Amino acid sequence: MIGFLSLLLTIRHEILIMYYATISDWMTTIIPPILMAIGVFYMRVFSSIATYNYEPFEILFCYNRINQITAVEEDRINKPFRPIPSGLITVKGARYRLVAISIIFPIIAYIFGGLSLVFLCFLYQAWVIFNEMLKLSKNAFYKNLFSAFSALIQLVSCHYIIIGTKLSIFELLNSELGMFMLGIFFFAMTTAHVQDFRDQKGDKFVGRKTFPLLIGDNICRWFTILMLIISLFIIYYISNNFLRVKIEKNFEGGDNNGFAPHEFNIIEFILIVLNASSCIRLFIYRQPKQDNITYQKWYSGFFCTLFLYYGMCINYI
Repeated sequence: MIGFLSLLLTIRHEILIMYYATISDWMTTIIPPILMAIGVFYMRVFSSIATYNYEPFEILFCYNRINQITAVEEDRINKPFRPIPSGLITVKGARYRLVAISIIFPIIAYIFGGLSLVFLCFLYQAWVIFNEMLKLSKNAFYKNLFSAFSALIQLVSCHYIIIGTKLSIFELLNSELGMFMLGIFFFAMTTAHVQDFRDQKGDKFVGRKTFPLLIGDNICRWFTILMLIISLFIIYYISNNFLRVKIEKNFEGGDNNGFAPHEFNIIEFILIVLNASSCIRLFIYRQPKQDNITYQKWYSGFFCTLFLYYGMCINYI
């Protein structure tokens, strides 16, 4: 009985570690793939043009690695709830778990997506190691590049898991969906530093040169607002000139008379609202607590909705 209780306490401890290590990133790691899968399922089953074709697809719940080993002092200021600064785990313990996850990750990737997903898995791990070894996160440009390329890997990986496409990675990137992926890449590349507005105190303490510290808080906010608006226009242009054109061709002669279903219009309206709200909040609310809300709820909400939109589209491309 004592052994069983010890086991339960150990499991509870590990769950708490994973929870506090990942909670601040759920909106950019766990929720987007789930919404993509929901988009696929909805358009196949419940939408106004549903085919009721229950083709099997699998959902892999993405999880974060414990990547706070090299940023303990920064986390003591910006994110004291994380496992290491809160005392839930030691740096040595975090390293052991990181090694375990790095071994398990490719195995799970192969089970769910075969060799294509294993390649993406190793590509992401190499990208993380490259970033950590060279300390690229201390540079504003490379910090955004890391986020943008990671989002691209995440998008392609989820596509392979949910759809099970036989396309090669390069064929996928060269398709209409590839254009949409590049739009998301541009969005992340030019605006990922929204998360840095809330962390300026800790970033300044450790000498990290994020965009708000590099060019000044006020200038960076105006630049970010401009990039958010441009990103929205680019994504809207790609959607209406590549994705929706292809989708509407698939419906010519059908019940929709060549028009994409109304659900796409609803999602596009939601994207506009989330984007505009992010811009307004960046201009009006400038405290760390409010910046965190802007990032977690509005900016990340826009990012998540892009995955939902992508999931809705991939049924008909």
